Amino acid sequence: MNTVEMAQLLKYYGFHGFLKSVNARSFIVAVLPKDKAHNRKVMEGLRNENKN
Repeated sequence: MNTVEMAQLLKYYGFHGFLKSVNARSFIVAVLPKDKAHNRKVMEGLRNENKN
């Protein structure tokens, strides 16, 4: 998945921030401190979705 596709996917799931880079195992996002808690909830929801 390239950077543009990943950015679109994160936006679809409601992730706040600016995607900086993507590799096979992780991605780096610049996030405002006020958005960290929200993004953690989004990521936890994605992790739970993938487990089921």
